Amino acid sequence: MLCSLGTVTPLRAQDAEHAYFAGVAYTSDAADISKAFPYVSSSLSGGGAQQLDQSLRQLIKEQKLPLGIVFDHLGTTREARHATALALAIDRESTSVDQIGASYKVRIEIDAQALFFNFKKKQILGGYPFTLEYIDILTSSPSTAYIQGLYRNLIFGGTGRPSLVSQFVATIQHAHVPSAAARHMRVTRVVLAPKAKQYIQTVAPDANLDVIKGQIAQQFGEYLAADQDVSLLPYASNQALGGAMPARFVEGSAYDLKIPPADYDIAITIDGFKKILHSKDTVSTVYIYGAFATLSIKEPLSGHVYFSQVMRQGAAKVVPVTEGTVNDWAASYETLLVLFNNFAKSISTPDASWVRSAMPGSNDARSQLHALKELIQSCR
Repeated sequence: MLCSLGTVTPLRAQDAEHAYFAGVAYTSDAADISKAFPYVSSSLSGGGAQQLDQSLRQLIKEQKLPLGIVFDHLGTTREARHATALALAIDRESTSVDQIGASYKVRIEIDAQALFFNFKKKQILGGYPFTLEYIDILTSSPSTAYIQGLYRNLIFGGTGRPSLVSQFVATIQHAHVPSAAARHMRVTRVVLAPKAKQYIQTVAPDANLDVIKGQIAQQFGEYLAADQDVSLLPYASNQALGGAMPARFVEGSAYDLKIPPADYDIAITIDGFKKILHSKDTVSTVYIYGAFATLSIKEPLSGHVYFSQVMRQGAAKVVPVTEGTVNDWAASYETLLVLFNNFAKSISTPDASWVRSAMPGSNDARSQLHALKELIQSCR
């Protein structure tokens, strides 16, 4: 359910690309918002939504954006029924507290996207996903009020910190309005192979595997969108199953936002993780973390596979003796994100050394990356 928290503001009609800014939205059923977004929804209650809307307007006015967003006229979704709309869509929040020795590591995350959709056809055009996170180390277990304060800072910004506002504006700096006539890509499947599940359940027994799969889809899409300047359809999660996403806006309108069939399906299989002790001395211990994944991109109609490769990524982590222990899941997941980032960049540089090291057993990785580059061009 896409639940708007703001008003709709039109852009200049003379701009080459224009859309209506539709405010802030949750991609969840309205009845589930307080459960799915307990800290974000609390931060946006009691005037928080208006504060966020004002902060967005102020920062956007200060930027030179390719979309030429202006805020000198106000509108509603009814007035915008013939236009393309842009929303700051909040997809999920995630909170974890891990005790490491005598300390507590607090990690919060907000997954969101710059979502474009057509009011007249009630159809999603594409989105540019992004992720915000903040990590804090405490000497005592954090209270609910303390975590709530961290979320407020992550949304509205603290001293020298990125915020939901600044990251949204940074995302639309490289965005363009997706064309309904363009081809669409979508992460349709994320699979945790048995070895990956076993590893996660060993190092992070309280982790929610469905949440992890959603985060994987989100952050893969974030790197692909940013590095390749391409929008994606929403991940085929519980909130965007089949061909529609329910939508309800602040003025009371309620309808389904259609999700067009993906021209290209992206399937991600996480094959597993490894941790190897590299070296140890009186100062620190060095571990090598490995992440292994299989990525497939195909055209569902014809069954033609454009890309299918098994990839690997390693990363070293130095653990000082004063720290004592390490969060193995956090280190492993960060290694997986490095893999995603390197892959997205390699589409533009298929001859890079990373391709040879990450896909050493493949003789056609370079040719597949070249084909993928052409495919992505058709999706812009």
